[in-house]
Amino acid sequence: MDNVTEEYKTLVAIAEKTGGEAGSFGSEDAIYVVVHGNNILASHALPGVRIEATETEDGIDANITVEAGVTVPKPVHLCFGHLATMGRQVIKSRIRLEEKASAEFQAHCIFPNAIEFLHAMEGEIHLGPHSNFSYREVHVHGPEGRIDVRPVSRVRIGEGATYRGDFTLVEGRVGNLAIDIDVEAFGRRSRVEITSKVYGKYDDFCQVRDIVRLTGPESSALIKARVVLKDRSQGKFLGLVDGAAQGARGHVDCTEVIQGEAKAVASPVVQASHPEAEVTHEAAIGRIADEKIQGLMAKGLSTDDAIDFVVSGLLR
Repeated sequence: MDNVTEEYKTLVAIAEKTGGEAGSFGSEDAIYVVVHGNNILASHALPGVRIEATETEDGIDANITVEAGVTVPKPVHLCFGHLATMGRQVIKSRIRLEEKASAEFQAHCIFPNAIEFLHAMEGEIHLGPHSNFSYREVHVHGPEGRIDVRPVSRVRIGEGATYRGDFTLVEGRVGNLAIDIDVEAFGRRSRVEITSKVYGKYDDFCQVRDIVRLTGPESSALIKARVVLKDRSQGKFLGLVDGAAQGARGHVDCTEVIQGEAKAVASPVVQASHPEAEVTHEAAIGRIADEKIQGLMAKGLSTDDAIDFVVSGLLR
């Protein structure tokens, strides 16, 4: 690709270092979209995948469709970000997988300099019968500031379809985070897996809300959260699975680790709206063992570095 902007180069370089595959952007055999603020810097699709994206006042509005029977061999990379210290970016998207389609999406949300910034994502995901979709969202923030992050997803899953969602925010400050995911698995034998990994520091505020309704017979769900909080940060987790159909199975698994003056609340909620559904949960809030930190400090690490080392294992 010729005449690429400095914004493009910077965003892509960070994306490739934090989970993206080298050469994923700019390649003729890859599918990608790169957005800086409300400017679409690059967009590339391949047969079987349609991307319709327009610039709005403060972000973009996009429709992405994977056509029936199409298996996308490489991850679809979506890079959203801004290099300024202040501003806002609102991403509105509708992703649809038609019958028997399969794709993995990786969203890279990059704000290395943000101090006062709003990043909002409003997404709708519709999975057709027997489709398979993975969505991995990784955030990279700078060490300063309090960026507001508002990812909202509404997911609808058809018969025999599988949805896997993974949200990770462990690089830099979290700021004010409010994840809101609402899933309805209405198709028979549809499957849901949602994972959230967050590392709060200083006075960050982290809120994770994952709601899954299993309205399809023999549907299943796993909600998993790993939240680490240190300093004066605070975290709240709500994970709810409603078994509302015959043979529905669900489980909520939450672990929150606190250090310093951090505070955590975990609310795993399970309910059975059908007599032949089964839903379970487990939750734990604890601290990193002092002997682990002291052992690493004895090897030359500072207290913060020792905690970060242990946390990296918990959030891997």
